[in-house]
Amino acid sequence: MLSNLWLVLLLSSSVLAQKKPCTVHDSDNNYYDLSPLKASKDYEFQTDGGHTVYLNICGRVRTEPWNTGLDVSQVDVAGLVRRDHGDFAIGLVNTTLEVKGGGLLLRQSQGSSCPGMDDERGSSTILFICDTSVYSAGKPVLLAQWPSEEERACHYEFEWRTHYACPIGERGLLGGLIVSLIISAMILLMAFIVISTVYNRFVLRQRGFDQLPKFTIAHAREIWEVCSEFLCSLVDYISAAWNTRTRGFGNVNTTSHHWTSREEEALRSAEPEPDHARGT
Repeated sequence: MLSNLWLVLLLSSSVLAQKKPCTVHDSDNNYYDLSPLKASKDYEFQTDGGHTVYLNICGRVRTEPWNTGLDVSQVDVAGLVRRDHGDFAIGLVNTTLEVKGGGLLLRQSQGSSCPGMDDERGSSTILFICDTSVYSAGKPVLLAQWPSEEERACHYEFEWRTHYACPIGERGLLGGLIVSLIISAMILLMAFIVISTVYNRFVLRQRGFDQLPKFTIAHAREIWEVCSEFLCSLVDYISAAWNTRTRGFGNVNTTSHHWTSREEEALRSAEPEPDHARGT
């Protein structure tokens, strides 16, 4: 039991120790997290020339790409510009942030091939600026595009003011472990309440308040033994049924188990033996 608990703790530690996507620390160890900006619906706005831009953060766009020149089944497009003859992908999903010039910088590259520039591919940079006055997610604003012509633009620069770009407190390893242990304890408690109530009602045949769980070590041990025996019997039954199925014929012992409580077993052992069973 203790070895299993230590295994759970070690696995939880390794998961929590991994760097979370779309997060970064600055030189002063301030922590930033842009993952809340990942949306189920794309951020949508217009370029100066009237083309619609679809953008998502820390994940692919939800809008179905059309004629991007990319195999969208193999790559995740982070943003696209809807043009007359097809969508122009302005970069693939990137979850690595950089701290630049008082803000957070996200670079997205390897998009569609640029018109007239076979060696260049669509890309975009987004500068996230901390703005506590923008409590919502905010919205990206197009600052520049290069080249400036709408149909030939290959690189886009955006600015995004949002409170999500402000530093926040980071949940440490110990805090994450404590939260995980609390959630696990709550799940075990709920399972014990449900199983104990069912056991008291249908096995011990108790009613009213008597069928409520008893928070004692003896009762908990009895519930554990009943559950263990039930699981073992279930595994044996499934194994026997599977073996019979693989052989194609044969009989399966489907004798059902009658679950009895310790109180019933004690009463049965105390019953007097029949006269014919006693010695003369």
